[in-house]
Amino acid sequence: MSTWEAGFLSLTLEPLKVRNERIIQLFEAYAIFGALFTQGIWIIYEWGSWKSFGGDGSNYVVERVFECVMAIALGCNVLLALWGAMLWIHAIETNSSHEDFAFHSVKPLVYLQYLLIDSAILVVVGFLLGTYINLSPYWPETAIALTVVGFIILWGLVILYRHELTCSPLECYHFPAWIKYTNPSFWLRQNREELKGEARLRARELKKRAYRERKKLDPDFETTGGSESSIGAILRSATKRREDCDISTYEARLAEDWFTAATQLENKSVDFISRYMPYVLAEEVHKLIRVPEAKVNG
Repeated sequence: MSTWEAGFLSLTLEPLKVRNERIIQLFEAYAIFGALFTQGIWIIYEWGSWKSFGGDGSNYVVERVFECVMAIALGCNVLLALWGAMLWIHAIETNSSHEDFAFHSVKPLVYLQYLLIDSAILVVVGFLLGTYINLSPYWPETAIALTVVGFIILWGLVILYRHELTCSPLECYHFPAWIKYTNPSFWLRQNREELKGEARLRARELKKRAYRERKKLDPDFETTGGSESSIGAILRSATKRREDCDISTYEARLAEDWFTAATQLENKSVDFISRYMPYVLAEEVHKLIRVPEAKVNG
């Protein structure tokens, strides 16, 4: 996988309610940022454009490039706000009634992320061009301003890259190559190998969370190549009639008291098991504990 989708797919491993809420929050964030930052882009445009406060028309080529860059930046940002708002409203309307909503929201999120990145790149380029237009031909001031702004931009990129590599190594490992190689630390083979190792650890973490913390969309998950604890298999079998039941809470409660295998509950009463789950579910679990494991998994 070499796509921006890698940055959002981990959301689909969260419990149903949590992941749907986060999808709404993401659409909201894109829409609000797009709406608010439109004013910032317009201020930069007015500051750098010879039609308003910037330049005197002497830097003809640079000023034309500036106008083009800021026009595209403004378009990306307005569309970010527009599509973000529409997807935000749609998410509020439909996400609670669609179990696969998070999966189908990945591509719209990637589209909004591209608009955001394009806006950021174009704003940076436009700001540098605007600085040149406003300060030239005063070359000392121009050089100082461009140096300071360039340093601040590079400093922010380093912090952003380090944060992403530390918190989401698996997602970064699967980003498109042109994105990965914009990070200087990725140029070294040693750093790429370290990222690969961190990505493996992240994958194991997400896999464990998928098996323990979220509702499995496939009721027959344990018979189709998945691997979960024997207690998880028992709970999954006991709740097959309840499609909206999330067993992760009950399994976690049992794990807190070190009950990690179904055999540990064989001699426990229904009343004891019901301390960790609803009584009716405890009765069903108590019945299933008595049957051979092969039968339960079948």
